[in-house]
Amino acid sequence: MVIKALFSLFILLQAGPVLVDKIAATVNNEIITVHDIERAIAFFPLQRREDEPEENFFFRVLNELITHKVISLEYGDEFNLGEEDFEAVQTQLLQRSGSLEQLLATLGQFAMSWGDLEGFIREKVLYEKVLREKFPLELAIPFEEIEEFFQRDYLPSQLQLGLEPRSLAEMAPQIEKYLRTLRMEKQQSAWLGEIRSAYKVEIKLRSPQ
Repeated sequence: MVIKALFSLFILLQAGPVLVDKIAATVNNEIITVHDIERAIAFFPLQRREDEPEENFFFRVLNELITHKVISLEYGDEFNLGEEDFEAVQTQLLQRSGSLEQLLATLGQFAMSWGDLEGFIREKVLYEKVLREKFPLELAIPFEEIEEFFQRDYLPSQLQLGLEPRSLAEMAPQIEKYLRTLRMEKQQSAWLGEIRSAYKVEIKLRSPQ
């Protein structure tokens, strides 16, 4: 709400160039364009991995947009979005840009208004809300698994590096967080794969793979 209010103070009226777009993928009858990928790279907190070719990064971003689209089609009628749902993503955009003026400048490069931006990020906002509902952070990790990881992975790695290992009591919270993240990612991956299999996804661009 606050960011949206600030934006209204800096509305820019300008005529942008005519954009020639290309279909990158379809999900059932829904279209994802090359322009969508370029906007996602500009606005979303997506980082290119070390030594990752630009083309591979481009297709990784496309894959995320496909996932967002699938979740939107699957849960769009089940979940309602409010201002508070958009606020977190809008804050991320502002922090990444560094300032409101810079964010507006980036919007101007894509000939987008604030309303256009909200429409573009809607599927990402819905995707993140669905994940929060389906995979709460309170996922429990049995202490036996924490102890097993400590003995099997942590201690050998510290000894190999010539470092003094910390105690199990000290490391337990970090190990628990790490194992919880791994388990959630595995569960999410299986869940998303099952949902995506029910949709007709077609990549229109030539994959680097």
